[in-house]
Amino acid sequence: MKPEYLLLCIYPLILLGVMLIKMKVAPKGEFHEDFLSLKQSKIMQGVAAVGIIIHHLTQHITQYGMEYKGPISYFIFAGIFFTSIFFFCSGFGLMTSLQKKPNYLDTFLKKRLSAVLIPFLVSNVLYTVGIGLYFGTVGSVTEMIKSLVGIRLINTNTWFLVEITILYLAFYFIFRFIKKTDKALLAMSIFVVALILFSLLLGHDTSEAGGRWFMGEWWYNTTIFFLAGMFMARYYDKVVAFLKKHYRWLLPVSIVLFIVLFYGQMIVLSFFGYYQEWEGHPGYGAKLITLLYQNLSCVVWLGMVLLLSMKIKIQNVILYTIGEISLALYIVHELVKVFVTYSEYVSDVQIFLWVLVASFGFALVVHALNSFLIQLFLEEDRPVDEEYMTPEFRDRLREKHIKKKKIVISLILSVVVIVILGIGELYIRYVRPIVYYKQELKTFATAEVGDEVFFGTMETDYIKAGLDRIQWYVADRQGDKLLLVSTEVLDGSYFHNKIDEPNYWQQSTLRGYLNQLYTDSTSKYEKELVLLTTVETEDNPKYGTESGPVSQDYMFILSAEEAELYFATDEERRMKPTPAAAMDHKVNINISSGYNYEKRDGYSWWWVRTPGEEERKIAFVNAEGTIEYEGRYCTVSSGGVRPAMWVTYTTEKEWWEILRE
Repeated sequence: MKPEYLLLCIYPLILLGVMLIKMKVAPKGEFHEDFLSLKQSKIMQGVAAVGIIIHHLTQHITQYGMEYKGPISYFIFAGIFFTSIFFFCSGFGLMTSLQKKPNYLDTFLKKRLSAVLIPFLVSNVLYTVGIGLYFGTVGSVTEMIKSLVGIRLINTNTWFLVEITILYLAFYFIFRFIKKTDKALLAMSIFVVALILFSLLLGHDTSEAGGRWFMGEWWYNTTIFFLAGMFMARYYDKVVAFLKKHYRWLLPVSIVLFIVLFYGQMIVLSFFGYYQEWEGHPGYGAKLITLLYQNLSCVVWLGMVLLLSMKIKIQNVILYTIGEISLALYIVHELVKVFVTYSEYVSDVQIFLWVLVASFGFALVVHALNSFLIQLFLEEDRPVDEEYMTPEFRDRLREKHIKKKKIVISLILSVVVIVILGIGELYIRYVRPIVYYKQELKTFATAEVGDEVFFGTMETDYIKAGLDRIQWYVADRQGDKLLLVSTEVLDGSYFHNKIDEPNYWQQSTLRGYLNQLYTDSTSKYEKELVLLTTVETEDNPKYGTESGPVSQDYMFILSAEEAELYFATDEERRMKPTPAAAMDHKVNINISSGYNYEKRDGYSWWWVRTPGEEERKIAFVNAEGTIEYEGRYCTVSSGGVRPAMWVTYTTEKEWWEILRE
């Protein structure tokens, strides 16, 4: 084992060492009665916050488990355990306050939502400016606004704030309108289970931008423990009495069982997991099995933590302080990580050190800012005797009212913007694809060879906001079937990333890229129109190089023979890249070859699937439109990609039938 791998273990050991400072163990036969007090809950959350940071850093250095980095690698599987603590403490705190404070719900929304939404908005601003603008990941004004208000989670860690807000709202309305506690708990249980199932059914966010709500297993694999915390508070006396009575065997059993379940989780994730989904197979069974197993593991984990807390009391000001700023720490650490890991010369040990230290410092500042804004929003009017009110005091009071109004107005405007953009998002995701689909059905029915049509969407012009419709040339028509070839070079790519093996189209990297492009660029309605095509390539007519086996594809590139058949002259074969492909310098960047698009009036060379003069080379169409049969090495990364596909306007299902699926 490398010494660096052992050195990485110093960070969880430091956390353990800090936990042992001023630790108080209850005498034999006695227990700490305040083991779930507000102070102890804060300390527990402080430990969890540091644990989550170590978990995320471990994911980074191991490439999500692809590389083994020693014992620290086990933290890849520890995220759910720390997150479950946050959910549990939140649910426990709400239910405890409800039972102890008669008028708790009267100010609930104002206090609780401000404590979550203000940090949420602060996080969005920090990440939009710090990451979105700095690294250029904010593509348009619309995307920037979405990031600022949280429709798109530019900081994906803020999923927790979104979900906890929804749970707070559900808690408020359920317990406000259902007066009997047990019935309200039942309604809350139904809501939480429904939320979990909803997230599970949505699957993962595969969009280029990412950050969509409720799409990913982290949105639901620990949510149930918010409910567990509520039940713990409701039946606190009975649960604690049971734990005390059976403590002698519950603690060792829970420790052993947790260790077994922790290692078992690796097996479950390998054989089942949350990513057993592909085209036509949602993988719901594997997800459900994994979810149930992880929930069982977290139940044992929380039981073990509670049992230990009953005997071992951590009286540590460091961890309490971390617990106080845990939300800010959770928010900012990803931003710090991005900047620290931006340099490729930073070692894994340095990454952990700098991210942890910088995150604590930054979190203190952000926590202070959040606290100031929350206090400003929640500041109540003081009862003042008009008789003794001075003009100066009156002016200060007026200024406070003005500040308060500004914040309230800003929040209201934010909500309005969110609603408007939300409606726009619904239109983009659900309505517009149907509109496009119906247009395409109509267009394809009358299209002739030589016409240009629109089909699918992708980023072709960064100046325009959002995805653009892809333009295609109708190269052939056979009854109700049309061969579409893109009117522009859509991207730049190598044909295959391995030069030491025969580069047949059937096994090429470019084929895999086009399969992904087909998935990403077409809606589920459009996919009904694309035909699975048997793709057979001729041998090289000049050098006799074999073409390889037949494949079946929805999207492919033309062969040299097809390029000559459908585009008879060099001028017809000349092709320019999309503005996006040109702007990214993905095509024609090999200046030494003379095929730079700036030196060829903006035209690009592009791949065909016919082999070149040897197995390592692939034929292509040069910037002048001439077919080069000798080819280029398949690993040249600047080759233009010009997809083709067969489509039809008649399907076995009508569009409204597809809608119902």
